[in-house]
Amino acid sequence: MPQAWKDALAKAVAAGQIPQVPLTNAGNYPKGTDAADPKVCNSAAECKVDGDIWAAPDGMLGLNFDDGPTDASPRLYDFLKNNTQKATLFYIGGNIRDLPQHALTAFQGGNDLAVHTYTHRWSTSLTNEEFMAELGWTCQIISDLTGGRVPRYWRPPYGDSDLRTRAIAKIFGMTQVDWNQDTDDWEIPEGKNTEAKVASMFQKWLTGPKSPGLIILEHELADSTVDAFINAYPLMKSNGWDTRNIPDLFGASYYLNALDNTSPVVATLDPASGGATTIDLSHAAATSASAASAASSTSTQGSDNKNGARSLSASGALLAFAMGLAVLAL
Repeated sequence: MPQAWKDALAKAVAAGQIPQVPLTNAGNYPKGTDAADPKVCNSAAECKVDGDIWAAPDGMLGLNFDDGPTDASPRLYDFLKNNTQKATLFYIGGNIRDLPQHALTAFQGGNDLAVHTYTHRWSTSLTNEEFMAELGWTCQIISDLTGGRVPRYWRPPYGDSDLRTRAIAKIFGMTQVDWNQDTDDWEIPEGKNTEAKVASMFQKWLTGPKSPGLIILEHELADSTVDAFINAYPLMKSNGWDTRNIPDLFGASYYLNALDNTSPVVATLDPASGGATTIDLSHAAATSASAASAASSTSTQGSDNKNGARSLSASGALLAFAMGLAVLAL
C-alpha cells in the first residue's frame, strides 16, 4: 500500500477518528458484541448514521447495480443507453482489472462508477490496513480508467460496514450508499431464487407508496439478474417513478473531483455544487501498475477471470490521498 495512504490512516488513528470496533468473522462479531449497538452500528443490522444514503427522495428511484463489470454487463449498459438512462455502478476492483473495456463502455455511457471494494470480502473482517487497501486500489483503478476521477460513493459488500470501516472510507472522502429494498437477485444464478419471485417483489414495491423513494439492491452478475431489471423497468416508468442514478437523486457530483463523466477534473469543487472541498492530485509518487497484485496480496481469495486475467494498464498518477482527500476526515 502506498506510504501516502499509510500515513493518512496513521494520522486518523492517532487523532482518535477510527473507532476501535472488534473485527468480525464473515460479519459475525465476537460473543458479547452487538452489531446494532450504537458504538458498533453495522449497516447490515440496519443501524444508520448521519451521512449514509438509504433511500431516494419521494417519488424517485435510484438505479444502481453491484458486482460489475461482468460478461453480462454489456447488455445492461446497452439497455440503459437505449433508454437514455444512467445508473450508479458499484464496481469490484478486480473485475475492472479483468474486464476494463466493459467498465470503459459503462463510463462512456454516462454511468457513474463507484466502489464495491477490490475483492468483495466482508469489510468488518479486515484490518484497518487491509480495508484501506481494498478501497484505495479500487479508487485507483477507477481513476486510471476515467481520466483521474476520484469516486465519491461506495457500498460495502453484503451491506457489512460498521463505525470503524465507515471512518476509514471517510479518509477517502467517500459516502456510503445502502438500500431500502433488496431483490436477492444474486440468488437467481445459484438456483436459490427465481425471476418470477423477483418480479413479484418489484410489482409490490413499484405499485406501492412513493414515500420514501426507492434504492433497490440489484446486481449485474448474470443474464438472469440483468433480465430481472429489464423486465421491471417498464413498470417503473408506467407507475411514474423518476428513475435516476444515485448522485442525480440529490443534485450531487458524480465524483469527488468532477461533476460528472464529461466535466473537467479539477483540484477543488464548490461544496454548493454538491462536490468535495479539497482534492489534490498533483503530488504524484507512483503509478498504479501494481494495483491488482497489491490488493490481491491482502486477500485469501483469488480473483482472476476464468478466461484469463486481462490487466488494466496504469494511465494516471497515484492518488495523493494523504495530501488531499484525507483532509476531508481530519
